[in-house]
Amino acid sequence: MSMFNTTAELQHKTPIPAGIPPSRGIELLRNHEFFIQCDPHMIKYELTATSSPEPTIPEERQQVATAPPKCYHVTDKVHALPAGLWDSDIKSTYEFIDIEKGVFVRIRSPMSTTMETIWQIQEAEDGSYELVEDIVIKCSRLLVGVVKNTCEAGWQGIHEKMVAKLQEA
Repeated sequence: MSMFNTTAELQHKTPIPAGIPPSRGIELLRNHEFFIQCDPHMIKYELTATSSPEPTIPEERQQVATAPPKCYHVTDKVHALPAGLWDSDIKSTYEFIDIEKGVFVRIRSPMSTTMETIWQIQEAEDGSYELVEDIVIKCSRLLVGVVKNTCEAGWQGIHEKMVAKLQEA
């Protein structure tokens, strides 16, 4: 990692309504296409061949894959970037690896920007369950503020869509 790159970590939690079994939340997180459709900036996506070498979960994240990875090409419309740094249409590769309590997602975007997120259904201290999103952002120091702000601006809407979907069934 060069001196121009940095890492940032974020965590977001949302309570799962009482009466919804954690297994249903885990199943929802493993629905990769629904997951992509929750992205408010997504214009289009397509399943693609898994890259070589096959995507893996970083050891420090301490998660075990429960299924082979799946990869998608996703195009987002992004307006929050400084003029001229990126086109407004950003093409990224999404790598999904199912884990015991949810899914590990790695998003590889232009300019060496990577987001690695563990999405899980976890038991809260009071015995209820919550949707937990643990994000590690790796990118240029110039972009870290923009990437963090995009995450902070969008997470509540994404969580709301997921919880609403859980309440449907």
